[in-house]
Amino acid sequence: MALHQGLSVFIIDDNEMTRGLLRVIIQGDKYDVVGDAGTAESARLRLRSLKADIICLDVVMPDGDGLTLLNWIREKQPNAAVLMVTASTERSTVEQSLRSGAKGYIVKPFNPGTVMDTLDKIAAQIKAQRAAKA
Repeated sequence: MALHQGLSVFIIDDNEMTRGLLRVIIQGDKYDVVGDAGTAESARLRLRSLKADIICLDVVMPDGDGLTLLNWIREKQPNAAVLMVTASTERSTVEQSLRSGAKGYIVKPFNPGTVMDTLDKIAAQIKAQRAAKA
């Protein structure tokens, strides 16, 4: 089996249909979806033993909020790039996400082109950072 050349992606969203849709859009030659979680707690559990290059993160979840989880991810996986994918259009939420280290913000409902364009921009940043360190 050929070594996958893409970046790893982990999806956190309480809506199973959204997680499935994102997986279908993202999974391919450039990106490898390595897992997903439907709650903040399950995301914390999975991310303790799993590293991802990019984490797609919802803001509103039944057991916590994505902004709190974003801070936890930045602490536990500082090299992971976080992309917020949410229905929240509140300016304060967008600003707080970006101030807290999110690399992008996509509003639901999203289209596949927007998701891939945003991921490609984040991937370019990751690859540039890695090249600079090499």
